[in-house]
Amino acid sequence: MKKGTGTFFYASNQVKKYACPHFLLPAILIPAFIMGYMSAGGLSAARAATTVTSDVNASVNATKSFEFYTDANVLFKESIPFTNVNPESRYNYPDRRAENDGKSDIGLVVIANSNTTWYLKIKAVDAAGDLVSKGKLAVYMGQPINRNTGGNSDGTLGQPKDWFIISTIYHTLYTSAGTDNNNTPFGTLITLSFKVDGTGLKPGPYIAVITYTITDSP
Repeated sequence: MKKGTGTFFYASNQVKKYACPHFLLPAILIPAFIMGYMSAGGLSAARAATTVTSDVNASVNATKSFEFYTDANVLFKESIPFTNVNPESRYNYPDRRAENDGKSDIGLVVIANSNTTWYLKIKAVDAAGDLVSKGKLAVYMGQPINRNTGGNSDGTLGQPKDWFIISTIYHTLYTSAGTDNNNTPFGTLITLSFKVDGTGLKPGPYIAVITYTITDSP
């Protein structure tokens, strides 16, 4: 068998020859080369890795909230004061209000993410006097505002943009659509104004209780 020679390096820097068969040289030298390459940083763990993934499992809660809203131009919530009703006028506005003043009496915000249609309804009953039963209390509603965009909302008014007499039976003021049905985080702002027709009313106190409600059916 033909023999080759190899070399060992000792700490003493002395070189010593040894006999080694040729067919064993690759088995010795190739693994040694690979180990030296890896220890020198030539093959990193990042280059050796394959693609890995993570799943994000999220559950979103359904929400539907309905609450009063006020600011400098939306003045009232639970109480709408009419302290000086003129019995000769059909257009009496709440205190601190005037015709075409750019303000509103009541603000209502609906926030929903169910992607289904909702309906705003209104009714009123007399607690003292006969404002409602005589048809003397009316409401005005313009197109609601999408508070996320600042533009008009997508739904439909249930009456013309004019004064509407409130009765003891629920009336649908507004039917939502489009962005109203998924309007988080800021919701849809509905503003209402009211007037009292003072003609034919006797002197004295009058109290009417107005109810606003949101439903899932017309």
